[in-house]
Amino acid sequence: MKGRRQTLWYWLVPGIRVKRYLLLFVVGTALLVLATLGLLQTPGTSWLLNLRSSIQNVLRHFVSSGAVSAVFGVLCGIAVIVSVSLMVLAATLLARSVLVAITGSVPRESVARTIYRYRKAESLPCVVVIGGGTGIKPVIESLRTENVKLTTIVTMADSGGSTGRLRETTGMLPPGDFRNALIATAGESTRNARLLAYRFPKQLEGIGGHNVGNLMIAALSDIKGNFGDAVQELSELMQLPGRVLPMSLDNISLRAHFTDGTTIDGEDQVALQGKTIDTIEVLPPHAKPCVPALEVLSQANYIIIGPGSLFTSLIPPLSIEATADTIARSSATKVLVVNAMTERGETEGYTVSMHLHKLEEVLGRSCIDLILLSCTPIPAGTLLRYASAGVSPVSNDLEKSRHPRVVEADICSTTDGLIRHDSGKLRIVLRSLLRL
Repeated sequence: MKGRRQTLWYWLVPGIRVKRYLLLFVVGTALLVLATLGLLQTPGTSWLLNLRSSIQNVLRHFVSSGAVSAVFGVLCGIAVIVSVSLMVLAATLLARSVLVAITGSVPRESVARTIYRYRKAESLPCVVVIGGGTGIKPVIESLRTENVKLTTIVTMADSGGSTGRLRETTGMLPPGDFRNALIATAGESTRNARLLAYRFPKQLEGIGGHNVGNLMIAALSDIKGNFGDAVQELSELMQLPGRVLPMSLDNISLRAHFTDGTTIDGEDQVALQGKTIDTIEVLPPHAKPCVPALEVLSQANYIIIGPGSLFTSLIPPLSIEATADTIARSSATKVLVVNAMTERGETEGYTVSMHLHKLEEVLGRSCIDLILLSCTPIPAGTLLRYASAGVSPVSNDLEKSRHPRVVEADICSTTDGLIRHDSGKLRIVLRSLLRL
């Protein structure tokens, strides 16, 4: 009995943002009842009849006696609309207040959509995006607010910048691509995303040039004892509308084999050689895949690969044997989003068929079902500037056939003289292709 009284006392404490919304809902309900009774002109108690007569007497001062009933009916109709609106508002605010109290943060989407995504989670299509954190960012952004179960599997071979420094000094797994994927999944405009993306000025000793996100992952890795638990903890803290998983929890690096017979180790060194890449190798050769990543790939309805650097972002996660086998056996629709432009040091002179051929060397022939390629018009000045750097649009040289189907669409932006995939345009196209 004491416990029940204590629970009741909690509900009565001022400032818990519950009673005000309940009161607003009660007011709306009362107004709806009165308006409905007045609209239907139903008999009622003496006070209700007196109230109706009083309102009609007031109306006679402003309108003719013949129009009183009509005006009264209109007012009752307006009151019904207002009362329903008050009830919906009160219910929404109450639900949001409870969600904030439970989750500790303000929901970034409507309460109705939050409830829908939770209750319908099992029936939503499972979409898996694979690649490097920077390249696949627009795809993640285009899907993060859609009604899908979104999972991103990121390449774990980055060795440059802040990530490279942390790998050297701490021996941790590379956080860079993972951080970029977290930011894209959260939405760049959110506070959490802005915090993770912040980079300390280079002149600061020790932490200069480091991203807050990289340091947070490093700290959580030390606290939790491993990278997997660290990124899971950070994902839960950010309350993401999707999952982000590493391709492997092994300490992976890349080795590029060039057509002239030479090799180079390190993801950040590959493009600097200025040579034609033959194959890319993941070290160690028998790296173990992330088990949750395999599970989600086996359950996927759609697997989207790219866009991103072909040899250093897309092929590495697919080169892990178990991952490639799982994708090949999956009944999911496999979509390849090809880069809009070739990439110097990796894919100079590459066409769509050459991109497809390199992926099929890893996944097997006929694994890719659909290829998405940009046909966004590019200003002549921008094309000339890219051409001077040895970069050109990726051309479609595949014959028109049923498999794989090539879809050319306006999915890029050319603002500021840069050609980048546009998340807004991708959202429209992917909604159609994925039947969302």
